[in-house]
Amino acid sequence: MPRRIAILTTFEGDLPFTTRHPDDGAKVRARLQPLRPDWRFDTWRVSDDHWPDNLAAYDGVVITGSPASVNDDRPWIHRLKAELRQRHAQAGAMLGLCFGHQAIAAALGGRVDRRAGGLRVGTVTTRLDATPPWMQPPQAEVTLYAAHDEQVAELPPGAQVLGHDDGCAHGAYTLGRHVLGLQFHPEFDAAFMHDLLEAFGPKLGPEATALGQRQVDGPIDAPQVWRWIAQFFDQAFAQKDASSSR
Repeated sequence: MPRRIAILTTFEGDLPFTTRHPDDGAKVRARLQPLRPDWRFDTWRVSDDHWPDNLAAYDGVVITGSPASVNDDRPWIHRLKAELRQRHAQAGAMLGLCFGHQAIAAALGGRVDRRAGGLRVGTVTTRLDATPPWMQPPQAEVTLYAAHDEQVAELPPGAQVLGHDDGCAHGAYTLGRHVLGLQFHPEFDAAFMHDLLEAFGPKLGPEATALGQRQVDGPIDAPQVWRWIAQFFDQAFAQKDASSSR
């Protein structure tokens, strides 16, 4: 049977420029579908209280980014954390991107705080601290787009740091063989980032905005990271299948 992937999008509202780009669910699908053509994808905008009837029916779950904070007192955020705890208890495969990475950590006993350096938009090079078997071919570091003013300050029990940079100690982490969290954005493209920088320009200031615009035009490692993500899901599915057959 084809693998089924639920993409839980968490973007609250819309910024004026976002209507010119695919939504986050479409972004994720566009990156993974060419790598695994037989997988099936459903997108659920959970920030609008649109949920699957049974999340456990999906082989894999992706939780996207959001301008919301995982510490906000929102009903949909409380429900998301509860769903993530239940999925973790069932060893269900999960990928968190930015807000999603933070939501998994917060749901499972970690802590998310504001960045000491404030909002960061542009690119970040993450140094990799571990090389799980699915991370093939290996690299020492990866550069991805960044857009965040919060980050994981404390990992949940049992999690392992996968990568870091000087401004983010937990830029990527794993938990068991079924959880992968990435603070940064392999799903974004340069056009989206340029528009995002323009929208956030008044908050960033002219110097940080100009730096971000220059960074966005440089090379990034998103294609390699998506290959790793597909391989991460493959091994998580195989592990779950083996456990279910025993």
